Amino acid sequence: MIVTRKWLEEFIDLDGISTKEIIDILNRIGQEVEGYKKIEIPQNVVIGEVVECEKHPNADKLNLCKVNVGDEVLQIVCGASNVAAGQFVVVAKVGAILPGNFKIKKAKLRGIDSFGMICAAREIGLPDFHEGILVLDNSLGKLKIGEYAGKYLNDEIIELGITANRGDCFSIKGIARELSAGLNRDLKNFDFSFEEMPEGIGRVVNIIKNEAKKSSHYIRAFEGKINRKLKIDYRLALVEVESKDVFDSYVKYAMHATGVLLVGGNIGEIELENENGIDIFKCYGKYLVGIRNEINIEENKKYIINANYIDPKYVSEVVFLNNLKTDEYFYRASRGSDTNLKFGANYFLNEINLPLFSGDIDLQIELKEKIINVNIEEINEIIGFEIEEKEIVEILKKLSFEIVNIDDENIKVKIPSFRSDIENIQDIAEEVLRVYGIDKIPNRPLEFVEKDRTNKTIKNIDFIREIKLKSVSNGFYEAIHFVFDNKERLKKYGFEVLDDNLDLLNPIANELNTLRTTLLLQLLDDIKFNKANGYKRIYLFSQGSVYNKKREEFRKIAFVVNGFADYENPKNHGKPNKVDFKFIVDKLSQVVGDFELVENDYHPIAHPYQNAKIIKDGKNIGVVAKLHPKIAKDFDIDDTYFAEINLDILSKEKKEAKDIIKFPKVTRDLSLVVDKNISYLEVKKIIDNLNIKELREFYPIDIYDLGDNNSLTIRFIIQANKTLQENEINDIMEKILKSLAEKGIKLR
Repeated sequence: MIVTRKWLEEFIDLDGISTKEIIDILNRIGQEVEGYKKIEIPQNVVIGEVVECEKHPNADKLNLCKVNVGDEVLQIVCGASNVAAGQFVVVAKVGAILPGNFKIKKAKLRGIDSFGMICAAREIGLPDFHEGILVLDNSLGKLKIGEYAGKYLNDEIIELGITANRGDCFSIKGIARELSAGLNRDLKNFDFSFEEMPEGIGRVVNIIKNEAKKSSHYIRAFEGKINRKLKIDYRLALVEVESKDVFDSYVKYAMHATGVLLVGGNIGEIELENENGIDIFKCYGKYLVGIRNEINIEENKKYIINANYIDPKYVSEVVFLNNLKTDEYFYRASRGSDTNLKFGANYFLNEINLPLFSGDIDLQIELKEKIINVNIEEINEIIGFEIEEKEIVEILKKLSFEIVNIDDENIKVKIPSFRSDIENIQDIAEEVLRVYGIDKIPNRPLEFVEKDRTNKTIKNIDFIREIKLKSVSNGFYEAIHFVFDNKERLKKYGFEVLDDNLDLLNPIANELNTLRTTLLLQLLDDIKFNKANGYKRIYLFSQGSVYNKKREEFRKIAFVVNGFADYENPKNHGKPNKVDFKFIVDKLSQVVGDFELVENDYHPIAHPYQNAKIIKDGKNIGVVAKLHPKIAKDFDIDDTYFAEINLDILSKEKKEAKDIIKFPKVTRDLSLVVDKNISYLEVKKIIDNLNIKELREFYPIDIYDLGDNNSLTIRFIIQANKTLQENEINDIMEKILKSLAEKGIKLR
């Protein structure tokens, strides 16, 4: 898209704004400037009037002209065939330096003195759009003889790389509208007035068929001789738009200025048909699909102009599906033309300036309104910066968005019909941001804040997946079972069973006639099966739902180990060690973390002397034990150890990394004389209650019998956020000994 400064000034006041500022603003608001060129007429080139023109006495192809340049009348020899008396022309006076470093001097041509040159367009640095010398008219402004020619012809050209979705910017008006928002200046108002004839348009234009379904049309009729205007030909040349004839030049000029689609034709019968889903305009049987039909300009001096609009998305789809040939007209239509048809037609008629038949034909279909509710807070979240509501409203108004309603949090915005690219609040936010200026937004590190969309169910699934992964990592294989079990067997081994009124009404098999209340019996079946198949090391776990007698559901995980604890052990004459109580406890600690063990009173299938409750974070989460020898015999298996843990009670808190203390740890051992009736758990509670922050951990490393008492050796790990001095370490150990002494525990 190419625009010129003077053409823009017809739509917006640019006084006091340099072209560099205009370019900077266009770039800032997202309209990338790809090129710039300044048209500047050389000095000493002025407006002249040819007062006399005669054939050169000594040359058939030369003319001898008298040219009034204001302060004098110059004799100039001119070779142009189109020079004539009465013309306003561009004159390079003696001393002027034209492009190519061509200096104008006094010359003698075929014996006649010449004091200057009547110039063609290309000779003064303009596009070569005019044959022969450049003949001026008042379309560029009222001409004043002797005035510097640059006052009328100087201009600045700006080439823009408009993206395909911004059809509203494929016009001078569209770019002026963008500058209006960027400069915070209003667009100029156009006050069109026309000479209308008494004869109405209905007397000369007859619509014999109207089957248009998807397009709008606004039609006016006029008559008279169509004359060329230098302004139109010149500006079309500057913006690199070609026309076929004088009528087409007015159409292309008005389309480039307003963005409204225009086609013209001779007056007569009109048909609006729909073929392949595209509305086609016929005038005198000629098709007008983007390319205007040939108009008889000489013989018939009555014409029509048709301003029209079709939905860009619709026309693009139909043309694609039907493989229709496209042209410049389709290019504009598919990107979104301006919907103000009356303005486009009036702009054309104002330039052509011929008498109009009174009235018009308005065949505009109702365009569907697009209204978006805009939340101010959401707009600012998208932008990443808080812009005041008042400023957002002003920006949208400048861009021709209509504010339907404003409340405390939302703005109801009506999208202009020519902005087919605006679909949602993100598009609105982009409009606000580009006009407000992205350079005004302070730089901040890129930050993504992801909302926590997890819920209790997802957290439980992740937690169980983590527990299972740890179990597999520690050598366990998962066993999967039905949630059903045998009621008689559960009763036999002393497990709780469902109340009869809550039991299964239609079990899938007699052996699976109730819901399980433990995972252990099924795992013992698995050990028996694996033993029978020759496996020597059997580590299994199972996870799933179990039920109490009220049919309330719980999620548990159970572990069983049987056979050898490791492979061949050289210290045991090549024989591997067997699993024991310590082995399963160590494995459990790798899965669920640190815990404590306390004596368990009873478990239906546990060994009476190797049976413990698992205490974690002060909660009883399950049991770990050796299988009772009688139960083992029933299942035909040897020494087996098991654990069953309630996952609903096990803590699911998120673990957070802590800073590593850089200062050294200190290790101290205390050998204590402890009454045999005092358990290590009691000793541990005494030390825990001291809440010594430097005491990172402690644990027993040795115990042996002293007769009435036991000798208990405990190792203490001490660490602080500094290097501890010897006296500080001694104070900590004395504090521990003093507290233990109060309970009768003394240093050995």
